Amino acid sequence: MKETFGEYIHNLRVENGLTLTKLAASLDLDQSTLSKIENQKRNVPEEILPKLAKIFKLDIKKLENEFYSEKIAEMIYRVPNSAELLTLAEEKAKYFRTKKVEQGKIKF
Repeated sequence: MKETFGEYIHNLRVENGLTLTKLAASLDLDQSTLSKIENQKRNVPEEILPKLAKIFKLDIKKLENEFYSEKIAEMIYRVPNSAELLTLAEEKAKYFRTKKVEQGKIKF
């Protein structure tokens, strides 16, 4: 996906002939909230991913990968050596997994 997650949702909605109101209701969101998500004025809530996958018959793992990769990209797009940064982050993620540290308990 070379678009933002919000743009992706918008394009899926339009391609499937859904109105903003109809999709928002299916996602248990307010219409204005969905509009803000589609226009990159509000972050996509993680809890709507399973609903999006079901509505549009998408692979949930691929959808989650797109969601998380966008979160990471938002954090590092200004960093000149982002490849090095990603390598270090992957090493830390592996360390956290081996220590069975829950992400919610990690303190920075």
